[in-house]
Amino acid sequence: MSSILFGYIKEWTLSSPEEDFQALIRRIVEESGISQAQLARDAGLSYAALHAWIIGARSPRTESLVQLAEGLESRSDKLRELSKQLRRAAGE
Repeated sequence: MSSILFGYIKEWTLSSPEEDFQALIRRIVEESGISQAQLARDAGLSYAALHAWIIGARSPRTESLVQLAEGLESRSDKLRELSKQLRRAAGE
């Protein structure tokens, strides 16, 4: 995990970086109103990877967060705002 990304995460109030990503990605899925499978397809990710991040079984790489942001950008203005938050978390 990049130092910029880890520094950003340390500012959050959740208990660990993994939990931070888990909460952020879960929120994105919930607020987007689209299924995990569709979000994964839009981002060019596997459903298994996205689901593993959501349940906290794995942590995403910075590149994967950017990929997820790009998938979100293909959606509505509200989703574009969520993708900006994800890009900030990825240190972009």
